[in-house]
Amino acid sequence: MRAWVKVLAWTGVSLLGLGVLVLVIGPALFASVAYPLPQEYQQTVCDEAKNFSVEPKLLAGLIFTESRWNPTAQSGAGAQGLTQFVSGTAVSVAKHLEVSPFQPSDLKKDPKMAIRFGAYYLGDLVNRRYGGNKIKALIAYNGGGGAVIGYEQGYPFKGTLAYANKVIAVGDMYEKIYGDWCSREDLPDLSAKSQNSTDLLKTINIADFWKNLFFNRDIPTNDSQSSGSVNVDSFWKNLLSN
Repeated sequence: MRAWVKVLAWTGVSLLGLGVLVLVIGPALFASVAYPLPQEYQQTVCDEAKNFSVEPKLLAGLIFTESRWNPTAQSGAGAQGLTQFVSGTAVSVAKHLEVSPFQPSDLKKDPKMAIRFGAYYLGDLVNRRYGGNKIKALIAYNGGGGAVIGYEQGYPFKGTLAYANKVIAVGDMYEKIYGDWCSREDLPDLSAKSQNSTDLLKTINIADFWKNLFFNRDIPTNDSQSSGSVNVDSFWKNLLSN
């Protein structure tokens, strides 16, 4: 066998082995990169989740799914900010929260306001409109009340149920990675103090880790209520863009 053929073969085997290694130990190596919890928003997420009776992990999962923590995110449908509100819903929420003066574009300029709006709206959907049913609340957040009716009748709008399941799954991933971060005294330093790598390998399902990372952005929206369009990005962009 020619030397260059051997080199190619060993290179292929090495790359395959590296790929398998990354796949298996990815939750330990990339957990806080793949599923970030930006330091500048940690306290706001905790405070607003408490204010509006929402689980912090659910709010974090929603923000991750909607915008990947990009405060200036804007969808093709015009949804803006971390929690991706279209203009009509944003104005309505602003009135309820007595935020005045207000322009929907303010949500891109003030990420903490966007988190507050998202927490209020999600809390209203979960606790008041849908009696604690997170699936229905998230379907409504993504697709509006009509999407919930379709779901109840067994004909969910395309993508809305997948969206709801993704938000919940990502929220659970946040809990596994960061624990109950809102109860920690060292909250400002959380991003630099993630769980022990060995513990993460024990608690995180490898398939769920990668599935939620790669496929939470290709869920179509059908709404007039909310959120942004979603796209599939490359592996390294997903890991390194945050």
